[in-house]
Amino acid sequence: MAVKKHELVHDNRNQLDLKALEQYIQLMNQQPNYLPPPHELVKNCQDIVKCLSRATGNVSELWTLLQNVEEFLLRCVNTTNSIFRHEIVTAILDKFYSYISDPQSDACPATSVVLVVLDSSDTEATLGAARWLVQQGDNGPAGAGLRASLSCLYIWLYEWHGTPALGDWVIAFIKALEENERFDILIEVSVDNLGRLFLALEDVALRQSVADVIFHVMASLRESTEAFDRVAPNVDRILTTLASDSGQWCRQLLQNVVDILEATVDGLVNSLKGEAQDMFKDKYRDVILCLERHMASRGCRFLAQPPWRARNVCLPSITTHTPMRKVGLLNLGNTCYMNSVVQALLVTRQFSTHVVLRMTAVPYWAKMGVLFGKMMHSVSTKLNPDEFFAVVKPPFFTRDNQHDSSEFLGYLFELLQSYEHCSDINFDYTRPAVLATSRMRMIAHHPHQASHSGEGDTAEAGPHRRSASPRPGSSAAGSSSGSHKRTSPEKDCLPPKKRLRMHESAFLRRDSFIDSMFGGVLLTRVECVECHSSSLSRDVFRDLQLAFPEKPDDWQHSVQSLLEYYCSKEDLTGDNQYQCRDCGELRDAERSVLIETTPKYLILVLKNFKSVVHRFEPKLQVQTKLMHSMYHNHTITLPTVRSQAVHSSYSLYAAVIHAGTTLDSGHYYTMAKDTDQWHMYNDDVVSPADEKQLNDLTRSSTPYILFYRRTDIEESTAPSLEELPPKIQESVMAHNKHYVETVRKMRLTRP
Repeated sequence: MAVKKHELVHDNRNQLDLKALEQYIQLMNQQPNYLPPPHELVKNCQDIVKCLSRATGNVSELWTLLQNVEEFLLRCVNTTNSIFRHEIVTAILDKFYSYISDPQSDACPATSVVLVVLDSSDTEATLGAARWLVQQGDNGPAGAGLRASLSCLYIWLYEWHGTPALGDWVIAFIKALEENERFDILIEVSVDNLGRLFLALEDVALRQSVADVIFHVMASLRESTEAFDRVAPNVDRILTTLASDSGQWCRQLLQNVVDILEATVDGLVNSLKGEAQDMFKDKYRDVILCLERHMASRGCRFLAQPPWRARNVCLPSITTHTPMRKVGLLNLGNTCYMNSVVQALLVTRQFSTHVVLRMTAVPYWAKMGVLFGKMMHSVSTKLNPDEFFAVVKPPFFTRDNQHDSSEFLGYLFELLQSYEHCSDINFDYTRPAVLATSRMRMIAHHPHQASHSGEGDTAEAGPHRRSASPRPGSSAAGSSSGSHKRTSPEKDCLPPKKRLRMHESAFLRRDSFIDSMFGGVLLTRVECVECHSSSLSRDVFRDLQLAFPEKPDDWQHSVQSLLEYYCSKEDLTGDNQYQCRDCGELRDAERSVLIETTPKYLILVLKNFKSVVHRFEPKLQVQTKLMHSMYHNHTITLPTVRSQAVHSSYSLYAAVIHAGTTLDSGHYYTMAKDTDQWHMYNDDVVSPADEKQLNDLTRSSTPYILFYRRTDIEESTAPSLEELPPKIQESVMAHNKHYVETVRKMRLTRP
């Protein structure tokens, strides 16, 4: 037939010709009962896309051609069987994507007319096609093709008004990116194009589908100050234009703009505090005043969708060079008190590196090493810690109740130390753990104190400081707000004893890695005010529990001031008198504490809860939190004996935070610094943070456990996957492979 003689490609130049396309489409439409053979038809449809991509002209100039192209393409997909129809649509979309994903192609917006092959009434089918293209484009480096495609579609949406299906396609493409969690692409490209999209609202003849795209993007970016910057200069202009038209459509557009911008301003203002909040209000004063002239309905449907938050969960390939990322831990039923501690121990790099490299054949340590290895090199952003928690959870802790993170940390240290020198071979984890706690506290007389030969064994002089910290607010922990800085039991009254001086290495276990990392020695001195004789005692500690002194309500405490209060002189009088061995009776005395051996890593527990023996909340009858004003120093200096002065400076690198007002409720999460970057670890959600946030928390969100690193300790980076022992490597690789296969199966089963 004559129609077959009309080619879309010139024989001599081998280039597509728009004039040849017009002739071909005209002839084909004149013969409605004829279509070329399948293979030729697919090729011609792809050539149509190519011709249109090179077209020039506006809507009116190309109108006739585009109408004819639409007619022909609709006939192609409506008069063929389903299998062949799918092949045609796939070929057209594939060619279409090849142009919009190429930032150098400069494809004409008229190319979008080929979207007519998608059924506009079937939104799920359109979304399915967008999912397919997103999956195809997800293989490019850093999603470059997806970025170029979204940018191209936004530009067309603003410049071109000749394709009714374009808005529906852009919404589908955005939703497909959301499903694949490509929020990094959505935020970056949308912010870049939001200014021109916002100006498109000036056109009162705007299509519903295009308006839906604009409002969807604005609502999704409502947490972005940068996005707000892009629209702020034109807010008054757009609102004035829309308010000047009394039609129903313009009133609806106006209401949506006001609702979304009001929500954006409220959210951004509430996320700031103090001077930063004032600066924001001053910078956008004109926009805020402009919005106040209109009434927000608070009922905009676009605000029901969650805002975009940048996180990259693209599917990486399984290689030994998997990039390290920050990994969260799933909450298995109020296990935040354990998740928060594990995240802090992970960024204690000397500790976590030793665990994964050296302890693969040691009970309990080996389980921790596998978890740490996965947290260091997982390709997923969330891990299930159940295998580890199942064996290290204290037996007296119940699964669905709130527990104390400092108690868990203390128990974990005791457990690990008890098994440091055991073998993991054939170890039975179903049997209860046996803790072999051995704490020797050696008492030494002051040099001027007389010795008493032949007298009994030593007795405890100092306060009872266990690393398994007592529950804050309990009687074991002492008063958290009273006049006593430390517990003062009757056993502080010392009987006569031998003169004994021993170096702290005798009770800071030389063979214990736990003690070498976190162990320190307290030197407690008690002096009789009558005869001035004194006694010295030493205590091993793995944490210091800092109580708050009595101060006016508006007093601001600091970590440094609490440390100095902890080590300051304390009067032992009244019922708390000291049994002086030289005087032979109870006497008033002074007691003070210094750090004799500083730990590499210092753990401080802030006793933020009212003691059970003090005040109760009358209505709730629970132990409540002290709402003191507190400055959390990022550097501190320990009060030490003279010989330890050079090792007394520390820097903060992690904090376990308790959010809530009572001891038995609330939530634990962690802020931690790793490779000079702070992150917030809120169970399975990890987000960038700033160290300033630690002092900008709400009064009910209080740092509870603070982790400090001695400034002479050099912190290395985490070991690479190749450096891990084979056992942990295999576990990490198996985990990553399972994750990737699971995600791929999910994507393949999507419609």
